[in-house]
Amino acid sequence: MGQDSDVRTPDGRTLRFHSRRAGGTLVLCEAGLGAGGASWGSVLEALPEEVHALAYDRAGYGSSTPAPGARDLGALITDLLAVADAVEHERLILVGHSWGGPIVRGAAARLRALGRPAAGVVLVDPGEELADLYFTRTARAMIGVQGAVMPLLSRLGLLAPLQRSAARSLPAPWRDEAAASVSTPAAAQAVRAEARHVTAGLLGLRLDPPAPLGTAVAVVSGRLPEGLGRRMRDELTDAHRARAEVEGGRFVAAERSGHVIAASEPELIVREIIRLLER
Repeated sequence: MGQDSDVRTPDGRTLRFHSRRAGGTLVLCEAGLGAGGASWGSVLEALPEEVHALAYDRAGYGSSTPAPGARDLGALITDLLAVADAVEHERLILVGHSWGGPIVRGAAARLRALGRPAAGVVLVDPGEELADLYFTRTARAMIGVQGAVMPLLSRLGLLAPLQRSAARSLPAPWRDEAAASVSTPAAAQAVRAEARHVTAGLLGLRLDPPAPLGTAVAVVSGRLPEGLGRRMRDELTDAHRARAEVEGGRFVAAERSGHVIAASEPELIVREIIRLLER
């Protein structure tokens, strides 16, 4: 699986990360709500040898220290930047899946404001304020249920087997770590804390649209409906295509994937990262 290590945040917490190889370019991956850094295992394994590929566990996931206070979008962006600042690099490419999409967009915006722009951003089936579906009662309920149910499942001893099933498509070393990192009571509480702020975070972006990132952007959108249904999946893909247009970036349809593209078609994500590396 490569090397595991810790980053210390400015407030004294530690964040555990998984890394493969080393090099001047850092590819830093941010997972979605309820997923740990090991969920990127297939992508980390496939990146070129000269790249420092890294994914981390957010506060409360795995052995990362739980964080006090609100786990809103701003707090998650701050933690991502703490990881980036702790790892020496010459260029930075940010990769975000699902709720990780808004997180890496926010981090890229802050870095640009500091005069340290990221070399590129890859958004993988990201949460997207351009999609109306995120503001429906159904979506709000689904996010709320995810946050509320995980602590209950943890207390009942049911969370670990469910997480092992969800991680079954990952390579063996990563599969076990991916499941274990989000099966603990602390992880369940961390997911609940984050879930409380997802809709508000997206709504803030919708009401006050941020400026384009001003860097190379690729948006990879899953096309299989899975539990969404065809209409909702098409709406989300349309929003992803619109995001690529806003950013002046590249849109990629993952025809054989639903939401978890890093497990079903990791090669698509790797291809887009390599395109950015070659710019």
